[in-house]
Amino acid sequence: MANMTKTTMATYLPEVWSALATVTYRQTTIIWPLMDHRWEPEIGVGRGDTVNIPNFTQNVRTDVTKRSTFGTAASLTFVANTELQTQLKVDQMAYDAHRIPVEMSVQNQPIYNTLLVEGIGQAIAQQMDYDVASDGTNGFDAFTAIGTDNVDVTEATILQGETNLNDNLAPQEGRYFCMSPASRASILQIEVLRNQLFASTMGKLSGEIANGFFGKILSLNCYMDADLESGTSGTKNFIGHMEAIAVASQQSIKIVGGLNIADGLINEVAGYAVYGFKQVKSAFGREVAGK
Repeated sequence: MANMTKTTMATYLPEVWSALATVTYRQTTIIWPLMDHRWEPEIGVGRGDTVNIPNFTQNVRTDVTKRSTFGTAASLTFVANTELQTQLKVDQMAYDAHRIPVEMSVQNQPIYNTLLVEGIGQAIAQQMDYDVASDGTNGFDAFTAIGTDNVDVTEATILQGETNLNDNLAPQEGRYFCMSPASRASILQIEVLRNQLFASTMGKLSGEIANGFFGKILSLNCYMDADLESGTSGTKNFIGHMEAIAVASQQSIKIVGGLNIADGLINEVAGYAVYGFKQVKSAFGREVAGK
């Protein structure tokens, strides 16, 4: 005796479209906020493409040969600094664009358009992060490398990165360690570092987790970032100070859209950002090879 089945009854089995959606999450911007933004207000829209940053020779201790013999009124030896400048060029643009036939834009769920626009902004911010991490001239990849590719980051390597900052008189405030998820797992295996991370986050608000912050090791604020540049087999992490790289976003993320009738009835939406970054203090950072 024949029975009706799900296959034979498919036409009469209704499907319900949820008003909700499952979202493929992009990570929050992590690297860009850690950089030096002091010159950003000087390069607004309509102000050209370059900021000339005057370098200042940091004062150091007075050498013994430049000390006066007490009570002799000896003549002074004057310091003649040779000051240079660094040029921060706004010469990059990231964008994300989509086209939708007008009839589909009328029929799709309202939540789709909201998610699409939100995703455009997230994608551009993520691209800006990756550009700083991977640029071989002015980004993380331009700094002297320490550590070993695809090998666990060791306590000795972290100390080497911090010692470099100490040797170059980098301020205590503004130091950071940006690492991949695998390198984070590496340092969590070191008990003394794991204890420091636990102690540094006691009483902290959970909101800090949103921008990748997960604790402090030595003098370094630690951030986890899945968008760092790959090495030969591992990942290129970074220990540095905010003054190492200057950044400027001339046009922050902007969303534009409209109806295209030349190619058909097509709704188009795009987002873009215009920005630049420059290595200012090469001694204030170390690329850290790891997993």
